[in-house]
Amino acid sequence: MSSSGQRNPLNAKVSTGEDIDEQRLKYVFYASSLFGGIVILGFALSHRHSDNLALKISLFAASFSVFLAFVYVYISKNMRAGVAVAIAVITSLIIALVITGGHENTGLHWVYPLLFVQFIFLGAYRGFIYSLLLLTTLSAILAKPELVPAEYSPAEISRALAAVATLVLLCFVSEYYRHRSHQDISSQHTAKLVEAVTDPLTGLTNRRFLDAFYFPDCHRDADRHFPLSVILCDVDHFKAINDENGHATGDKVLQRVARLLSDNIRSNDVVSRVGGEEFLILAQRADLATGTAIAEKLREKIEQLDFRDLNKGITSSFGVATCERFDQLNQSIKLADTRMYEAKRKGRNCVVGG
Repeated sequence: MSSSGQRNPLNAKVSTGEDIDEQRLKYVFYASSLFGGIVILGFALSHRHSDNLALKISLFAASFSVFLAFVYVYISKNMRAGVAVAIAVITSLIIALVITGGHENTGLHWVYPLLFVQFIFLGAYRGFIYSLLLLTTLSAILAKPELVPAEYSPAEISRALAAVATLVLLCFVSEYYRHRSHQDISSQHTAKLVEAVTDPLTGLTNRRFLDAFYFPDCHRDADRHFPLSVILCDVDHFKAINDENGHATGDKVLQRVARLLSDNIRSNDVVSRVGGEEFLILAQRADLATGTAIAEKLREKIEQLDFRDLNKGITSSFGVATCERFDQLNQSIKLADTRMYEAKRKGRNCVVGG
């Protein structure tokens, strides 16, 4: 579609595909849930005879919650809820390990990898805020050793907190610039993709867009598209316009016609430039009568265009066909093309729709 006010045809296509960051989050979530759940369960089983009841309960509860979150996300595909559960579980486990001391007073050592996972789940800014809140909470807990069953020396506490603060800063910087780089690469890729499927003269989409995006979408979502009216439009005597007035004037004619077509089709329909002076309009959920009416309206609009650079106005010929199923699409395009040439033979400036 053109830049004259209609939506960019790629927006719907790109947004419907699963975002790369969402895929990354999904894979990390599945991997970390399975691996983390197994590791935590292993620790829980190894401490089943331990006298540290709080540690045993924390480990078994954490492993069960992680596996439960994995199953829920796998079935429901609700990644947001799964991430929220995972964050709550990890936060609770970090605090529990720090308070209980974990195995042989090593609870502080498990803060680092668990905190790193949070940045993957939350991203740079939310991960940074979460980590600062958690670091503040841990500092408050460790500031009152009489309330903590674990036995940490002051030096051990200060070094651990300094290491956690350093890790938070490094994770933020790394995640921030990773995300920025990903955005830049994604923007460049999208710009090149838009350029590849856009006609540079008219701003309309081209055949590559139809083959790569629109027709596959028709196949995937037939109910939304069919019956589909195929309308071919060809500017009459365009070679003579170029020969008599120059190619610059011919280009202006094509741009005006393209803008008119784009502005006068329905919001869900598509118009593409598929040849020198040939345009293809695809009207979804439109039978032959509707498609013919659309073509007739467009023909009248083109006939009414006023070109100061031309001694006379321009006209166009239309051919219309309708298909009920995806496997009829190529045949319908050929039929619309045949009917367009029939309109030419009938004297041009008319619509042939069967």
